[in-house]
Amino acid sequence: MEMRVVAGSFKGRPLLTPPGCRTRPTAGKVREAIFSSLMAETPGSVWLDLFAGSGAMGIEALSRGAAYCFFADDDRLAWAVIRKNLATLGLGPDRARLFKADAEKACALIAAEHGQIISVAYLDPPYGDQDLYGAALALLPALLAPEGLVVIEHRRDWQPVLPWAWPLKTREYGRTGVSYYRKGRV
Repeated sequence: MEMRVVAGSFKGRPLLTPPGCRTRPTAGKVREAIFSSLMAETPGSVWLDLFAGSGAMGIEALSRGAAYCFFADDDRLAWAVIRKNLATLGLGPDRARLFKADAEKACALIAAEHGQIISVAYLDPPYGDQDLYGAALALLPALLAPEGLVVIEHRRDWQPVLPWAWPLKTREYGRTGVSYYRKGRV
């Protein structure tokens, strides 16, 4: 599957995707819609692309002015693809860090080293694994800056629940739902 960066300083640049069906890259029109709604949030922000797959979401954020992005995926093929995509675009340790780790380990490392640094956390776990969604979402309060934003891609027919965040909106694109939450007391 061929993907390209939608906008920003890397606009039009091709991105590799992991082979096979273990990952589900976010379609370009969905990425564009997400970033259109995050225009004010992205410049200067620190991102977390959890279950990163190809790294397309974090790379799109960096292309659009995010200051830094943490990428995490425990699949070795996805990790290798993200590493190649970052290298091809010249994104080094001053702009990005890649963890070959599951969500729990990556989040624990980021929290231990940086505390509540994440402005925007983007999660796209395998659809249908609600336990994985729940486990990953429980890790985020220790990483998110006050009033940090969480963007979750999920099946259209299921809505994630974050007891520690305000639900902002949910948009639907075919079988995909994208929900936005703001950290804070509910």
